[in-house]
Amino acid sequence: MRYVFLPSILLLVGCADSAPTSTDQHATHARVAGTQSSAPTLASVSVPVQVFNTELRAEQEPNNASTSESKGHAQVKVLEDGGIEFVLVINNKSGETFNRAHIHKAPAGVNGPIHWDFLEAGVPVASVGGQPAILRGVAVARAAAVLSDLLANPDQYYVNVHSPAFPGGAIRGQLR
Repeated sequence: MRYVFLPSILLLVGCADSAPTSTDQHATHARVAGTQSSAPTLASVSVPVQVFNTELRAEQEPNNASTSESKGHAQVKVLEDGGIEFVLVINNKSGETFNRAHIHKAPAGVNGPIHWDFLEAGVPVASVGGQPAILRGVAVARAAAVLSDLLANPDQYYVNVHSPAFPGGAIRGQLR
């Protein structure tokens, strides 16, 4: 039973430079609904659930493009049916409003195309903020998304979160 709580503890510890006084009162929770109809699925292949994590930091954005003080953690869970659930927890030190979040394909230090959306205009939730900023839901695949490649090469994909102050990306981390 203690192993069930370990990922939650690591998630919170990884984001906590200074603990907020009340996470439930200040956190913004969002459920982003999407379908995987255009995305490849693993329904015909029996694979175990796979979980990828990353620490999100401004210094991981290429070319020093961000000076955001916010830091965070992303967890991406690929389900047996090919669906992708995600959780982003951001220690929002800069008091930013985050208006876009995605999985992109590119190695560390390089920007790449978006393959899955977490937070995007036109999705029921337009932005998240607060301290901490929390977003959880189901990723929406774009046409370029290839699930088998993500599963085989997670380190070639990264999560980044955008804000109006840093439209190219405020914080980023390669999946592992």
